[in-house]
Amino acid sequence: MSQLKSSHWYAVRVRSRCEKLAASSLLARDFEVFPALMAQRRVWVDRVRTVEMPLFPGYIFARFASSCLREVERTSGVAAVVRFGEECCPVDDAEIAALRRVVDSGLAVQRAPFLRVGRSVMVKYGPLAGVRGLVLEIKNRYRIVVSVALLQRAVAMDIDEAMLEPLWSPTSELPPVWAPVG
Repeated sequence: MSQLKSSHWYAVRVRSRCEKLAASSLLARDFEVFPALMAQRRVWVDRVRTVEMPLFPGYIFARFASSCLREVERTSGVAAVVRFGEECCPVDDAEIAALRRVVDSGLAVQRAPFLRVGRSVMVKYGPLAGVRGLVLEIKNRYRIVVSVALLQRAVAMDIDEAMLEPLWSPTSELPPVWAPVG
């Protein structure tokens, strides 16, 4: 019981398409595992089947004490425990509980880009495809802002999150063509 108190949930990176293997191998070693699998209908030319697919391909979650790190990383199917530098970073229990509720709900779930307010994005689909902007959140809806720096003016529009693609840059600063919003 003392081990359970000192244990945390960690994100575990697994080898390509080995989520189920890594989960069962960790379970065989008596670790608590949450593979975050969702039932999805898949259509092939000759059949339709319901298969379990990972919510986050390449990752599962496991609860263990930091003293068990080497044992976890030596488990079949496991590539590494997610860390920042040398430090393993635990996943908040509330986030695991929320993911469990999502999986148990039976609702249709789709992966979505991880967007933050202030993030530079590009529209992927529709009449605005290729337009770049900043993400704002107003009353739980996403809105992008397109700015003209020279005029120090901007326009904003509501847009579905699925249409947006985050733009990754080596620095967190906005490119010089963007004007501050506000």
